[in-house]
Amino acid sequence: MFLNQSPILKQFIIFLALAICIALSTSFLFIDVFWLHNQVKEISLTEISQELFLLANVVIFIFCARRSPGMRGGLLLIAGFYAALLIRELDSFFDMLHHGAWFWFALASTALFLILAANWHASVKPGLLAFTRHPCFAHTTSGMVIILVFSRLFGMTELWNGLLQGGYLNVVKTAIEEGTELIGYTLCLFSSAWFALSLQPQRLVAPEREARVTRFNTGRHEPEVWARESASRS
Repeated sequence: MFLNQSPILKQFIIFLALAICIALSTSFLFIDVFWLHNQVKEISLTEISQELFLLANVVIFIFCARRSPGMRGGLLLIAGFYAALLIRELDSFFDMLHHGAWFWFALASTALFLILAANWHASVKPGLLAFTRHPCFAHTTSGMVIILVFSRLFGMTELWNGLLQGGYLNVVKTAIEEGTELIGYTLCLFSSAWFALSLQPQRLVAPEREARVTRFNTGRHEPEVWARESASRS
């Protein structure tokens, strides 16, 4: 492929695509503030986008797991992780049933994906290794740090109350925190899409029909991932 022979051009295209995605997701916050005037509450374009991005991540990794039997267990675990995050984001809706009900739904979802992955236990390690060794994983790591750490610290009430003092408004703190989270979710979705697009269908390799191999179009020759050998080593 031409892009594989031009790594500089490939990296520029990745940068451009990511920049466009970040700009588009940031525009949702502007729409909430200047057009919808909803103060970025639970029912807002920013919040709904976060949930849709998480749902897209779940669907992408389920699709990849179905397409790649040799990595199915590991990819199902990743899908389960994003499913738990999605349920946590929908906590306000689950609270209509009972306060804190999201936790039990997230626990049930986690148990379901663990059971599914257990049925493909030999492919758990190859799947996790394939994703963590892919160049896209750096974007997932950055996104998770933004979501789980930076947005929480940067959105602390004490910080903005001390900065704005008498002019403190909770809506400012909420908009900044939710907008920052949306950037993190955008990075994760970009990473997942990149992984899925670079994933080639696995094919049977003679003479062992159970051995499967996956290659990635990452701009360099990646080592082959053997499901049978990885399972035996683990």
